[in-house]
Amino acid sequence: MEHQIEIATNSLPLIHEVGYVRDDKGVFLHPDRVMSDLHVFIYVVSGRLKVIEEGISYDLTKGSYLFLCKNKHHWGEEFYEQGSAWFYIHFYSKDIDNKQKTFSTYRQTSIIPSKLYDTTLPLPKSGVTDQITYIESKLEQIMEIFESPHPLRPINASMEIYELFLKLYMEKRTDSYSTTNRIVTKMIDLFHKNKEKKLTSNQIEQELGMNYSYLSSLFKKHTGKSITQYQNEILIEHAIQLFKNENYNVSEVSDRLAFSNPFYFSRVFKKVTGVAPTTYLERIYRR
Repeated sequence: MEHQIEIATNSLPLIHEVGYVRDDKGVFLHPDRVMSDLHVFIYVVSGRLKVIEEGISYDLTKGSYLFLCKNKHHWGEEFYEQGSAWFYIHFYSKDIDNKQKTFSTYRQTSIIPSKLYDTTLPLPKSGVTDQITYIESKLEQIMEIFESPHPLRPINASMEIYELFLKLYMEKRTDSYSTTNRIVTKMIDLFHKNKEKKLTSNQIEQELGMNYSYLSSLFKKHTGKSITQYQNEILIEHAIQLFKNENYNVSEVSDRLAFSNPFYFSRVFKKVTGVAPTTYLERIYRR
């Protein structure tokens, strides 16, 4: 079984060491070790590296990368190919609570609750990037920051590493985009196109040509939200824009968005934002 690294979305992966190595003669072998508190990232610039982690072998060539997990045995049994060159990063990460949910990369509304950041991001185990120039430029930048005398270099380098890892994560996610992903994305696009009204189950079925019960289950599984919850967020997102740009009052916005009455609108608004619409206006826009 491959050991995947998960990082917390509310915590940077913290750099311990970054380096660049070249093996012109093919005399290097990956070290046989267990690193108890450090994850390892490897990116191959040229040549070929063969690395084994817990019995699983990875054959890395130009543009390939690999994440090795802390507390797991990794080693090499073959010397690297002559002319091989690679970057490596050793980094710490915050321990993950098994109860934490995985971050949803589907389109979010502009209303972001704090719990959204109490999630995890599973990094791809390995892959081959199609953005070689960008990745190698970013790694060179990280090296430059790490080796600089700037007092904030550990933080600055860690921020750049996080950006690099996010880039690889999104690239891998796009590569593995499935039929299921496309269905959920279509649903989200449909809801955003109808931001002034809540679609009924029948309307959703007709638009997508699929059973609502199946769509509802699929949506909840992949976004962590019910269809009703997501549509409410879109409605309240639009309500906030009406408050800001049209100078509408609560009753006018409630009518515009087809709520049954202002009291129900206020209840939904408070559930989504945490405050009543009148309080929101006073606090944010001081009307």
